[in-house]
Formats: sequence, C-alpha cells, structure tokens
Amino acid sequence: MQKYSHSGRINYAVSEIVGGVFLILVAVVVFICIYNYVFPLDLPPVEPNVHIVGYVQDDGRVVLQHIGGEQLRSYEVYIDGYLVYESDDPWGFGEKYYPPVQSLQGDESIRVTVYSIDETGYKAVVFDGIVKGKETSPPPSSPYFHPLLISTLRTNSIDEDLICYNYSAVSSLNPKPYTYIYTWMIKRGIVTTPFACLLMPFDTESISLVKDYSGNQYNGAISGSVTWVNNGKIGGAYTFNGAGYIEVPYCFSNSLVDGLTVELWVKTTGSSMSLVSFNRTRLFEITINNEGKIVMTTTGNDDTYSITGNTPVNDGTWHYISAIYDSTTGTGSIYIDGLLDKREVVHTPGTHLGENGVSEPGYIGKETIAERETIFSTGFETQDEKNNWVETEHAEETETWDTLRYDGFNTGWGSYSSGGDDCQRSSTYKYEGSHSVLLRDNSGTASSLTLTNPIDIQTPGYISIKIDFWWMWRGTGWVNGEDWWLLYYDGSSWITILDRDYPSGYQKNVWYHQVLYINRSDYNYPTNMRIRFQCDASNDNDKLYIDAVYINATAYNRMEYDFNLYGSPYITPNSGLYAIGGTGDFDPSYIKYNRTGINISRYQDVKLSVYYSYKNTEEGDFLGLYYLYNDEWVPVFEINSPVSVNSQSPWVRVEVNIPESVNTLYLQFKWRTSSLDEYVVIDDMVITGVPIGGGAGFTGTMDNLCIYERVLSPEQIHQNYLSTKDGLSDKSVIVSEETLYGDIWYCLITPNNQVEDDNSTESEHLLVTMYSGGV
Repeated sequence: MQKYSHSGRINYAVSEIVGGVFLILVAVVVFICIYNYVFPLDLPPVEPNVHIVGYVQDDGRVVLQHIGGEQLRSYEVYIDGYLVYESDDPWGFGEKYYPPVQSLQGDESIRVTVYSIDETGYKAVVFDGIVKGKETSPPPSSPYFHPLLISTLRTNSIDEDLICYNYSAVSSLNPKPYTYIYTWMIKRGIVTTPFACLLMPFDTESISLVKDYSGNQYNGAISGSVTWVNNGKIGGAYTFNGAGYIEVPYCFSNSLVDGLTVELWVKTTGSSMSLVSFNRTRLFEITINNEGKIVMTTTGNDDTYSITGNTPVNDGTWHYISAIYDSTTGTGSIYIDGLLDKREVVHTPGTHLGENGVSEPGYIGKETIAERETIFSTGFETQDEKNNWVETEHAEETETWDTLRYDGFNTGWGSYSSGGDDCQRSSTYKYEGSHSVLLRDNSGTASSLTLTNPIDIQTPGYISIKIDFWWMWRGTGWVNGEDWWLLYYDGSSWITILDRDYPSGYQKNVWYHQVLYINRSDYNYPTNMRIRFQCDASNDNDKLYIDAVYINATAYNRMEYDFNLYGSPYITPNSGLYAIGGTGDFDPSYIKYNRTGINISRYQDVKLSVYYSYKNTEEGDFLGLYYLYNDEWVPVFEINSPVSVNSQSPWVRVEVNIPESVNTLYLQFKWRTSSLDEYVVIDDMVITGVPIGGGAGFTGTMDNLCIYERVLSPEQIHQNYLSTKDGLSDKSVIVSEETLYGDIWYCLITPNNQVEDDNSTESEHLLVTMYSGGV
C-alpha cells in the first residue's frame, strides 16, 4: 500500500494561523494606543456599598442610621435639597446621625439625601428618601407588614449578623411602649425552636407572675418579698431583700444538659448569695461569693465543681453577668460586662450536667442549702502541680569540696591514658578549650579513657566523691541499645556507676552536663580509686566526646536529694500514674517543700484528705505533711522511722479539719531518708468545705434574665451586652457565629408599657444563604 506524507500541508497551515494571530495582536495593540492617546476616556467610579436607613422616633425626631456595608469617610446630608451637614468624620455600622430639623408629626414629611464623596470628589447617592412623621394612630395590621429584619450587608449570608429593629413594630398601647421584647426563633429543617429556653425581661409590674417570653411559657411564680421597680437596667426589674425568690419551671429539653448559657443584669452591694439555681447539687448554681465575685457551680456524673471569677461585681452598679458550660470541652466560663473574666476545665470533656431522669424547678434569688464543695484536688499527675511546691529550707553543714583532679585535655592526656586507637584527643568538637576526648566502637579497652594514677580517698576520710563532666554523642552509626559507661574501681573490681543507652532522650550534637555522686555509704573507698569512660558501640561512626572532667571529694555531711513525680518502677501510686514525694542521701538532715497558698476564705468546715506511702525506708527515716496555723506548722501526719525494707508500705488515708481562722492554706512536705533508692510519697490530695453563706438569698436588683440551652459564642455575649448596656431596646442582634447555612430566622417583637403587653408582631423571615463573594 502506498503511503502519503501530509507534513508539508500541515506546516503550511500552521504558519498561516500563526501569521493571522500575529496580525490580530498587532491590530489590538494599535487600537489600545489610539484609544489611550487619541481618545482618552475615564472609567466610571466604583459605586460605594453603603446602607443607610431613615426613620422617625416616638418623639418625632428624625434619625439616619448606618446599617451595613462600607464605612463612610466623607459625606454630605441634604434636607429638601439644602445642604445641612458635611463631615470627614467616619460614619460606621450602627452609628446614628440626627439631622437638624423640627420633629415630624402626623403627615409631616421631608426629603433626605445622603451623598458619599470619594477621594476624587465624586459624589454618589447612598440614601434618598421621604421620611414621614409618626402616625397618630397605629396603621392597620396587614399580612404584608413586618418589623424590619436585615443582615448587615443585606445579602443574608452566613458571614453576616442579623438585626431586628423595633421602629417598624406596631403598637396601640397607651401610654406608649417603654420597652420592646425580642423573641428570636430558628427553623432548622422542619423544626422551629426558640433561641432562648427562658427569657424574662421583668418589664411588666406584677406581684405574683413573672412572664417568660421565650415562647416556651415557663412563667415564674413570686414567693416572699420580691418587689417590682420601674427603673431597671432596661425597663422594669425586680428587687430582692434576701427573703423572697422566683420559682421557675424546669426549662431544659432533657434532664441532661449539653450546653448552657445564663445571662442577667445585676446591681448589688451584697455578697455570699445565690442568683440563679437549678438544683445546684445536680445541675448548676450561679452565686456571688464573700469577695463579691461570680461563682458558677456545676454538677455532672455526680462530680460538683465551682469556677470563681476574678472581678468583684458588688459595687452597687449594674453588671452584665454571663456564665457558660460547654460539655464538648468540659469548660466553664464567666463573662463580666461582655468580656471573659475566667475560664477553666471543670469536668471531663463530654460530661453532661444534671442527673438522668431528674427535672426539678429552678429558683431566682432563693436561699439554698450550702453543700460541701471541692475547693482543691490533685492526683499529682502533671509537672505543673509539682512546680507549685517550692523548696524552703534544709538543715545541713556547709559542704567544702576538694578538687582531686581536673582535666580539659587541651595540652595532653593530663591525668588519663588512652586505651588504644579508638580513644583519641579531638580538636574538632570540644566543650571548652581546644580539645576533648573522642571514644568510638566496641574494641574493648581500646575504646576507653582511664584515670592513670590512682587516688587515695580512704585516708583523708572522704564520705562523698563527685564526678562532674560534659559529654556529647555524634556520628551516624548509633542504634538503639548501644551505650557507653562510666566505671569506678573500688580497690578490687570495676563497678558500673553510669550506663547511658542510646538515645535515652538525649540528642546528638548537644553537650550535656553530668554530675554523679559516689558515696561512702554505698561504695568501698580504697587507697587506689580510679575511674574509666568506655564506649560500647558497633563501628567507628559511633562517637562519644568527653570534656572538662572534675573529680571532687568532701569529708562533710552530704545533701543529695530529689523531689519529683514518681511512678513505676520506682513506686506504685495510690491512683493514676504518679505520686509526689522525695528521696535522698542526706541524714541526719531534713528537706522541706512548701505548697503555694490555697484560698479557703469563703468556706467553713474545711477538711484536708491525703494518702501517704513509703518504700525501701528504714529506721531513722522520716516523713510528714503540715499546714501553717498562725506561725506554727501543724502536722497532718508525721511518721517517724518508717520501716519498709525492699518493699512498699500500703497506702494510708489521713483526714484533718482546718481551723476556720485559716483563710489561706499553706502546706509543707518534709522528709529525711538515707539512700537515693528510698522513697516517701503522698497522693490524691482533696480539700473540701462548705461555702460561708453561699446559699443566702439575693439582695439587690436583677433584670433581663435569659437562659439558653446552648453555648453562646463570645461574640454573641458581647453583642448582648452592647445592645442593652445603655438601657435601650431599639434593636436586637444575632451574630453570624450563631447562624448556620439553611437556617430560617425570624423575631417576635412585643411592645410593653410596664402595665401590659401589646400584641406581638412577627418580623420577616430571613433565610441564611452561603457566602457568594470571592475567595
């Protein structure tokens, strides 16, 4: 079959295409040049994204409010075509401007125009509308009329806050409304639920019934001396004198609560009293302690814990209190005036509050029976707890050390000799000076560094020898299990006093300082003591460097001890992985460690419980735990001559009562042992007490109580504070952190004139959509 080649045609066609594209590009460039230099035209300026709304207040005053979009940098305001205001002061979201016009009544109206002015002087209209006076009578209800519910940028995306305004709510009350109550509702899927599970604004005067506006109708009942006042933080409020309270039905959907937020305004000068509780021994209680600080007590899985805030709130001024529990993290939080005051983990993550099957009523301001609480507890499981114990004192003679040898290997081998080719002086890596010693591989004594001339440590009567040196391992051949040793010659045999396995937690290429003690109580002291460093590795790429070797000795009493967290294999804790305690070789002295102060001032009937044990101890050893009372250390326990040779004693629990005059608890752990393998330890310390007047009834004024069966975001808490701190009820805000894609939100606005409610008006329904902007 004859074959034909088409390559010539293809190349010809490609060249035609390339040529055509080139001509088009030339034409485009020429056109751009002519356009820019012969017929220059300015592009239109970008229109600003600003949202301004205009309305009239009840008193007829005209208001312009920035409700979303960009901040206005420079702008002008016109009334009926006349310039009345111009400014370069920024105008941002939520801020209001009051035009200098007479109050509008009835059918009176004005035309208001707002221009934004950019850097080039270009003016763009951001608001232009007719503002009419307030109607003398409410407009007729209409299925098409709703209070204004908007998102901040008017796109309804998940990244925007939702704002509901009261000025479009209908009311026929006479006198006119003092406050507006906002009931937020969420529809997720087919289920519609109130945002709050209890909403009590206290706006209506009543001596018997406190209305819940959440939509759940958990109305409260007044008992005893509780008085309504018309000058609360927002509208009305209730004052308490310690002898009355409000009982509230159980308001949660289940007996076990996952998330909880409690918010309220409080004004008081009192202390040690209850604000809100739902069976405090089974769910929660919010109190003010004797220092005027907020305390949130929660119970889950029969474990009760209290978190105490940092800021006193009993200064006689209004404070916004928020208390939160989050089961996902087991965390409790306290906010004061919209800002975080205290946060800490109070339960194991995943712990629900409450008791399964128990749904008892709650109380506002009621005196409750103060139950015993855990003030402090520790199983000594973390290094942080050890760090809270501080060495305070030990009794010992002043030690004087004689330097028997020092070698830096800078001018030669000094006091030492090389075992062979695998022991060399090195100038490449050294800790100090010009040289160190390099040991490598496992060729017996050829990889050793040995003290040449023996030292007489018997005749001078030394009781402790201290070996002090620096070391580092390098090379590419080290594998797990290979090691190096430090050997001690006691006159008849070589004894290993240090065996360092690779890697043992040490890094390569890092110099480490090592100090070892060879005590007369543990080793024979000869007239010909020597030491030897030896490497046990597999090849010449396993390198050990030794430098700056001191051999010191003392004839004075030694002080060698360790205070630490101990677990297996040293000792078996009472529970968990660790106990805390000490060991040492320093008799007849003591060592003492103090625990920093623990505040027990707001408790009575304080009890301290602790476990103790010891291991390998002998006659003459000692351990004790004490608390400070006045200027005296009082024993929690003292154990003289704890004998437990080659074993561990059973754990023993001790409990003592702490005197009520002790406000800050200081503890001291004291011990004496005679060897570094003798241990004395304590474990599982618990301090409990009964709050002093912690259950007293509330005295002061309370307003606007809200309870949510959810964890409000910090942004929502701060927004709730901002919306109410000035005593206004003109709007309500849900921040974007609370909304989800697909939510349908709406709000019921209820006008109130402190005597009665008007009919509630339902806002428009707002569907939360996905963000549609750029990436």
